Amino acid sequence: MKHLRDSRAWVTVVTVIVLGAGPACLIGMGIWDWKLGLHTEDRVATVNTVIAAASWLLVAVAGVVALLAYRDASGRPDLDIEITFNFSFPNEPVFLAGDAGTPDQHRQIEAFKQVSATVTLSNTSLYAAKNPGVRIELEGLNGIGQQSGWQDERVHMLGIRSLQWEGGTDSIVHGKWSRTLPALDFTDLTEFDPGNAALVVTLAADGVAPVRTRMPVRFLNSAEYDAYTGERSVRLGEDPPVTAA
Repeated sequence: MKHLRDSRAWVTVVTVIVLGAGPACLIGMGIWDWKLGLHTEDRVATVNTVIAAASWLLVAVAGVVALLAYRDASGRPDLDIEITFNFSFPNEPVFLAGDAGTPDQHRQIEAFKQVSATVTLSNTSLYAAKNPGVRIELEGLNGIGQQSGWQDERVHMLGIRSLQWEGGTDSIVHGKWSRTLPALDFTDLTEFDPGNAALVVTLAADGVAPVRTRMPVRFLNSAEYDAYTGERSVRLGEDPPVTAA
């Protein structure tokens, strides 16, 4: 309830002023014969006017506090994810494939550090994401093994079709916060639909509609991968990474 916390000082001051204004006016009317700008000599009418005004102000302050509390309680998180494989830009997986493809041209990635990925779930809003969940579907891809910390689905002949991480009801991602999820290992990943391979990521949390993102996956031969790593190094201002096991 960040908004409410930020406004606690002025809400407190206004409330104290309103609570003190009514009695102060009544005392001033009784001792110093304050008129408070009312053009009447009827003291009872003046007292009733002051009481009504003070009551209305108290109701107004209470309404503002309730509105702030409602806004903070009903705020929605805004989740984002970053999947970064070694030697690839975030959310842009690029892999070196073996030069020798299978007879049906299915290509498998070379097994070195490029197969490992970090996964970071971020909440860019001010509101906590409760019961977060992440699903990663393999589109045009297969061959990976079970992933520690992830649940998997299996499809006949294709192996693991999707991975799913559930934060559970006791797990939240605080506002303007991030959470590192279990790492991924895509050893033996194989492309069976060239040009259409992708990771399809769905993010979910209580109170928000699932958000689905498609991340295309590229398989490159040795020459293409060397050109890619050189270009990437230039963009990063680094030396080209070693691409051998």
